[in-house]
Amino acid sequence: MDEGPTVRLEHWIYGASPEKGYGTKAESHGLNGPLYMRYLESHFTPVRVEKTASGSAVINARMIHPAPANDEVLLSVLERGVADEYNRPTIQNHTVVLPAKALRTGAITLADAEVAALEFDRHNPKAIGRIEPLAVPLHPERTKADLDANGVGLRRFITKAAVDTLASRLLSGENGRTLLLCRGSTHHYRNELLYRLVELFNSGGEMAMFTAISDAPTLSAMNHFRLAISSRGVRADTTWTLLDASLDRAALPQIRGRTGVYSRIAEAFA
Repeated sequence: MDEGPTVRLEHWIYGASPEKGYGTKAESHGLNGPLYMRYLESHFTPVRVEKTASGSAVINARMIHPAPANDEVLLSVLERGVADEYNRPTIQNHTVVLPAKALRTGAITLADAEVAALEFDRHNPKAIGRIEPLAVPLHPERTKADLDANGVGLRRFITKAAVDTLASRLLSGENGRTLLLCRGSTHHYRNELLYRLVELFNSGGEMAMFTAISDAPTLSAMNHFRLAISSRGVRADTTWTLLDASLDRAALPQIRGRTGVYSRIAEAFA
């Protein structure tokens, strides 16, 4: 059965290894690790201590990091790892390198890359050393209607006023950071919302890719991100603004000269 065209993507796994502790456990053959790992330096697993120590706490978050030197994007899948040699709970970061141009055109999606990473982890829970690249579905004939369909589901997660406000925050400068509050939301809800927002804003190259995470990170890691999606408020410095996903009216005016971004948002909610 023909499963359609795929693209092979480089990836690596960061987690706990027996007698070694945390570090890079496995990486694909063609990956130049130092070129990409620097973007995640000091926050490979920015998970709060109470979640780290408790094996019953759910760890299910996603991180986005631009890798502008090669016009690429890093998607990190944060999940529980295999228990260490003392049967203590661990955390794993599985990061995939995606070509930014293919994301902008919709030829590949963040969700497809996630599925490939999770499938690899399911079949290779103790992967170590050199591994094969991930095969991710390619959608070369994606139409504008396909791209617009990505945004249609946004209204299930967030209001148009909140998306407009978030766009203005992201466009207003590099220092503005936003904590998007989704009260009572699940991990899967926040992960999907992250993907939809990133792909909506990045489609067609209307907005530069930005760092983002689908859960509240540790305080020390907060300022590595421009967007954090959380089910509750968290402590942060004055560069952060709290934005409620249920906002009824846009809290900021549109940024002049960036009508393309707001038009895409309007189309997504039409």
